[in-house]
Amino acid sequence: MRFIKNFEEILASIAISITVLMVIINVFLRYGFGFVVPWSEELSVICFIWAVYFGISSCYKHRLHMGVDVVIAFLPDAAKRPFRLVISCFLLILNIILAYLSYDYTMLSTKVTPVMGMSYFTINGVLFVCFSLMAIHTLKFIKDDLIGSDVNSSAH
Repeated sequence: MRFIKNFEEILASIAISITVLMVIINVFLRYGFGFVVPWSEELSVICFIWAVYFGISSCYKHRLHMGVDVVIAFLPDAAKRPFRLVISCFLLILNIILAYLSYDYTMLSTKVTPVMGMSYFTINGVLFVCFSLMAIHTLKFIKDDLIGSDVNSSAH
């Protein structure tokens, strides 16, 4: 249960840790011994991409992205929840569209990386996964606003 609750954070942490470790090892090997691990740059970039997208999804889940709360601040209290619902519905539609487009993009991924030979399907798949997760989080935001759970007064 704990893994599922912190899925994005765990995967982003693993990915960024691998990125940092590979860069440190490569710097040490390059300047200490004059050679590098040929696939380390590709792996670092791939892990960095995954860390970024899972980080985006994690921030979205915790409502940590910057927002413009000025509009909500000027609304009367009775209008704040409906306004948040409209924004959440818009974000749900946007995330579903982006997940769909990411799925199409991932399915068209036929190339492989030059050194590791890893399919771009694996690399691009993070787009579909993370936009789908953000759509799921948006459904939770909508549910919370509908039942009146006061999680956050910002509009994301």
